[in-house]
Amino acid sequence: MTYTVIAICAVMYLLQLATWQHGGAAQRLTGVDLPDVTRLMWFAPMDASAHAVATGTFEPWRMLTSAILHHPQAGVHILFNMLALWFVGRVIEPTIGRARFAALLGLSAFGGSVAVLFLTHPAVPTLGASGAVFGLFGALFILMRATGGETGGIVALIAVNMVVSFIFDGISWQGHLGGLLTGALVAFVIVRAPRRGRTLWHTLGLAGVGVVLLILATIGAFTVPSA
Repeated sequence: MTYTVIAICAVMYLLQLATWQHGGAAQRLTGVDLPDVTRLMWFAPMDASAHAVATGTFEPWRMLTSAILHHPQAGVHILFNMLALWFVGRVIEPTIGRARFAALLGLSAFGGSVAVLFLTHPAVPTLGASGAVFGLFGALFILMRATGGETGGIVALIAVNMVVSFIFDGISWQGHLGGLLTGALVAFVIVRAPRRGRTLWHTLGLAGVGVVLLILATIGAFTVPSA
């Protein structure tokens, strides 16, 4: 899953470069004005608001599709996220298994968007795998605590990256925070499940996290102003 997600993000980034502002490489080579992939898939709170439902523009799937996009004019954005995913993913995925790792990534990305829904201006778009990556950070902390590992390094990593999120403009600290908390919760569900029937408990627990996020997203949708 780690390499699959990296490959998907890389392919999407190339598509973003080709279609950015309807004047990318694809248009220059073919003369065809392709839809702007970035604008088609990024997420802003107004895309999943009650106002969007009323006006027929409701697009909640952007809460997940935005997680496989990165800013086409900031290569360091995708570079950092993919390096972090590669380093941390190779540690966590073999530990919890492919299916649980996929759930961890998906729920963390969704949790990041839920935080954006509550805490970001409705018209400001966000994109990037950072919410999922911070979910991995949170999960790694919980997993290391559960196994008695030294957590000082991961705490320092989380702290530094959260400080950076608040200091620099253009970084969604909201998505980072939401992903971090969701990832920690998912890992807590995984490590605290009873040994007997563990697979079933994991399934129920992760489904429960998803339901909680859906409920929060629904509540958030009705609290987002129309503009």
